[in-house]
Amino acid sequence: MFIFRNNNKKISIIILTVLTVCIFVTACGKKKENYIGDINENTITINEDGSIREIACQNFSDTSYDISGLEDDIKSEIDKYCGSDKKDAVKLLQYKEENKNVRVAIDYKSLDDYNEFNGTSYMNGQDLYAYGDVGLKDMAGNDIYVSGIDNSSAAYKILSADDAFTLNISGEIVYYNGHVSINGSNSAKFDGLGNAIIIYK
Repeated sequence: MFIFRNNNKKISIIILTVLTVCIFVTACGKKKENYIGDINENTITINEDGSIREIACQNFSDTSYDISGLEDDIKSEIDKYCGSDKKDAVKLLQYKEENKNVRVAIDYKSLDDYNEFNGTSYMNGQDLYAYGDVGLKDMAGNDIYVSGIDNSSAAYKILSADDAFTLNISGEIVYYNGHVSINGSNSAKFDGLGNAIIIYK
């Protein structure tokens, strides 16, 4: 009888331990992914498949704008845009607010969706002459015009935007204009002071 009761106690302890582990694992499994990380400036990433991830950052501390319902407003705008025919074209991944500093992570299925949703006219295509025979620099800082670029194999794409943000691309930047500062072969900063252009492959 003593042995039986002792075994019951051992079994109870084992079950309790297993349940505690399960609860801990389940709780950890529900932890939300941090898409924003430590990014504190507007950042756009263009993926290999053409989809876009945007981290939009804005500090409202110097304004009287009421941000209490901002997250719901963003969700509402996304729902309105996607409707029934553009399912998952735009997705809110994460919303962070701290001391009136708002950071939002949003996924877009394509640049067209990004432009339509945000009212922008960014361009990403293979027509290098879309802006004429513009002057650029190569990655060594040498001057070059579009006409001097051999695009016979359609190896390059041109991307342009007139807002200020950090751009990350799945590819390699080879040329850029004066409104761009390069952070590496696949990252650049657009100054927002004019039409920034990069050519990449």
